[in-house]
Amino acid sequence: MGAGLMQRPSIEAAKELGYKALVIDANPDAVCVPFADRFEKIDLKDTNAIVDFSLSLGKNLCAVFTAGTDFSAPVSLACQKCGFVSHSFESAMNASNKILMRECFKKNKIPSPDFFEADENYINLFQKNKTPEIHFPKVVKPVDNMGARGCRLVRNKDEFLPALKDAVCFSRTKKAIVEDFMEGPEFSIDALVVNGKVIIAGFADRHIFFEPYFVELGHSMPSEISENKKQEIVKVFTDAVHALGLTNGV
Repeated sequence: MGAGLMQRPSIEAAKELGYKALVIDANPDAVCVPFADRFEKIDLKDTNAIVDFSLSLGKNLCAVFTAGTDFSAPVSLACQKCGFVSHSFESAMNASNKILMRECFKKNKIPSPDFFEADENYINLFQKNKTPEIHFPKVVKPVDNMGARGCRLVRNKDEFLPALKDAVCFSRTKKAIVEDFMEGPEFSIDALVVNGKVIIAGFADRHIFFEPYFVELGHSMPSEISENKKQEIVKVFTDAVHALGLTNGV
């Protein structure tokens, strides 16, 4: 799923393994369309179309996969409908929607900032001074986007409304999450989950710039933190994976 530049390694890897790469994307002129053995114009936001198309391929379809996109949930649903091993659709949604994610963390006592959901109705109430008092700083994010789009630090009331409108605008469901700001370094952890077992594949220090935004310009691997701190973070990460219900996949 996806014919952008970040999908090229996946397309090439599938072909190196002897499979044919059937690529879908809403843009027929996407940069990796020429690398596909077959291309179909399907919007990655159209989950029903993706499931129907996957089922139409019958036994010719060997796997459904994406990398570097926001659309892991449609992958899981298509896999579920086709009988492939994967994360469940519910757990994929937990890992894709920040409100569902934080609710899973809260329920399972995973360290996580306090939060609340905000939408266009909340914006209207806020403009009429009909919302509870907010203590800053906060971080505002779309509930269902990635790559730091629409995400920023809010230091005072004057910055809050513009940030909230941006976050809602960048959300496919027109919802934002407002979280307490947590001071400290950021890390990226990559892992595979196989039958519920979490296998760490990478641990990196993230380099974030352009405050009040959170834009990652790069990362360092191996990390510079101590092994004890690294293992502490990996433990929280692993507990979080289980709290989301992830079982088979990245």
